[in-house]
Amino acid sequence: MPSSQWHKLYATTVDAPSVVLFNLVSDMPNYGEWLPGSDQFGHTSDVEPYPVILGSRYRDGKPDQPGRSWWGIVTGFQAPGSIDFHHTITIGRLKATVDVDIHYSFEPEDGPSARTRVTRWLVLDIAMPIAVRPLRRIITSAFDRENVRTVVALKQYAEAHPT
Repeated sequence: MPSSQWHKLYATTVDAPSVVLFNLVSDMPNYGEWLPGSDQFGHTSDVEPYPVILGSRYRDGKPDQPGRSWWGIVTGFQAPGSIDFHHTITIGRLKATVDVDIHYSFEPEDGPSARTRVTRWLVLDIAMPIAVRPLRRIITSAFDRENVRTVVALKQYAEAHPT
């Protein structure tokens, strides 16, 4: 099946220390504290081992709904600087498979404030039949909206709940 790749970088500066942001993103079972559910995401469950480390596996998406969840793995873990995730999503209606790689980096900014540059890099490897390839934009648009939503929610929560 033909495949194509799509990627995008999402970045923001957050008025919070990098360790706070890293802890929020790596505390996967508790995403509900800062990331409200959406049409694409309900919660993360079955995280093993927990607390999260390199190699932790998890179930993501909408684990309570058949066919709306997927398994993932933590593929990079360097506290408090970066964390990486990989999961594969099958989209049955389109007969598509999307390999998803997400890299977060948390870079403290120079100066007296506890500001952090947060970067989330999304890479999609999309395999789908040529006949439905024109619908690829539906997939990338949905991922784009979800990633924007996630970065905004992380920023808003961290700035509203200083530690």
